[in-house]
Amino acid sequence: MNTISYRKSVAWGKALGSLLFVLACLFLLYAAFFMDTTMVRKFFCITAAIIGIPFFGGYLVVCLPRALKSDTHLLTYDQNSISDGTRTVAWSEISKISYNGASIRKGLLPQLPELIFHLKNRDTWTVNTYYLLTDTEIQSVMKLLRGLISRNGKESK
Repeated sequence: MNTISYRKSVAWGKALGSLLFVLACLFLLYAAFFMDTTMVRKFFCITAAIIGIPFFGGYLVVCLPRALKSDTHLLTYDQNSISDGTRTVAWSEISKISYNGASIRKGLLPQLPELIFHLKNRDTWTVNTYYLLTDTEIQSVMKLLRGLISRNGKESK
């Protein structure tokens, strides 16, 4: 079985970076309530913390558990099928693949980037990348998966 994996250094870097920003937002809340500041500064400190904690906290919640995991596989595949650990799909069932990048959802919570496998029965199978692949890694993964779909996706007779 071949695998598509993320690097632990990327997971740790993103987890620690988001932790730093969450701590900065908590300091802003502390400054707003316990330091002698003007009303305008209190307003901006509270507003920045309200925006920052859900945004960077989402990154922290997503990246830290994956940095602590020993298994770094996102996908495993062979000549017959591809799997994310919960669902296995045969190559012949996949018509194409696309990528949906990160975005912001309602409530300022981040939407995870994901690989979208379009199946021949008009269903989709999404696999989250959890922000753990860099842009160049995403491009190489997409190129690899498109090649595997075209090579292994022929209907077996």
